[in-house]
Amino acid sequence: MTVNIPSSTVASLAARLVDGDEAALHEMFTRWSRLVHTIARSALGSNADADDVTQQVFIAAWKSRHTLKPSEEALPAWLLGICKFKIADALRSRSRSARLEDSAAADRPTDYVTHTDDVLDQVVVKDALETLGDPRAKILRMVFLEDKTHEVVSRELEIPLGTVKSHVRRGLEKLRNIFEEVDSLHA
Repeated sequence: MTVNIPSSTVASLAARLVDGDEAALHEMFTRWSRLVHTIARSALGSNADADDVTQQVFIAAWKSRHTLKPSEEALPAWLLGICKFKIADALRSRSRSARLEDSAAADRPTDYVTHTDDVLDQVVVKDALETLGDPRAKILRMVFLEDKTHEVVSRELEIPLGTVKSHVRRGLEKLRNIFEEVDSLHA
């Protein structure tokens, strides 16, 4: 699902957006609207809700473009951060509607909000892993999602143990940078 775009192109697109270039918004929508829609659809389970969230993400991106600091990876990470918050808003709205419609919801699980946050985090992490590309993303999935040791990953992929450890370390650094950027933009 990752769109491979030269970094300089993404950085210049981000700079144009910050400068208020409406064509940059259109280009950004053309490049990333499918990704945003797919993430929203996965989290919300509805094409209609995903359509709404996708529209809200790009409207919010335009309105808050002054908060974007153009860099190599800022634009996609920034969009994913906006997407995460818009999905959370949609889920909260659903929750409010459900409570209003069903006054007998007293037995609603208390961990609903935590579960919702977990689902959103999983969607964002999955997409961030896809941006790393293979073999790094595959190694991180095997280590953290499949709970395999570095040694097992090394044997299964037939690559040196040191290479596995390097991919894990560099992959985690890259993910940390992506998530810190997203959090700083929406703090």
